[in-house]
Amino acid sequence: MYKNKKTGVIGITITIIILILIVILSNTDLKELSYVENVLGSIVMPIQNGLTYLKNKIAGNDSFFVELESLKAENENLKQKNSQLEQSLRELEIIKSENQTLKEYVNLKDKYQDYKTIPAYIINRDISNLSKTIVINVGEKDGIKPKMTVISDKGLVGYIISTTRKHLKSTNNNRPINISK
Repeated sequence: MYKNKKTGVIGITITIIILILIVILSNTDLKELSYVENVLGSIVMPIQNGLTYLKNKIAGNDSFFVELESLKAENENLKQKNSQLEQSLRELEIIKSENQTLKEYVNLKDKYQDYKTIPAYIINRDISNLSKTIVINVGEKDGIKPKMTVISDKGLVGYIISTTRKHLKSTNNNRPINISK
């Protein structure tokens, strides 16, 4: 019991001393404190730096900052490769679409092998209820003439009403059709 009273008195004394120091420091001008701070900093900083260095060596943290630069370079390299792969994917999608179109042309040619046909794309459609006309990407230069029949994989589409001299080009991936001569 005597020991508990002694530690209680010591604890109260330390608390009072700390509170007195806090009151004194809070009422002291900061300019005067900066000199004391500089002196204590010059003593404590080398010790703190040495202990931090040892802690980083033991924990292996010093290699993290060396690896950070290589990670940045690797990240840039991966971003560039990702961009190249996305470009390749877009090109492959275009090739896949063209391949599908060519397969449809071959299927149409095989389906209508008894007829002489000219492959074409639909590049425009009239959406009015009064007429059902389409514009295709071939013309007189390709041997297209009025009254020729237009067929698709589903059968007869219609016939050519009029033609133009120009051969029209389109990147539209509409379904292929054939014009029967």
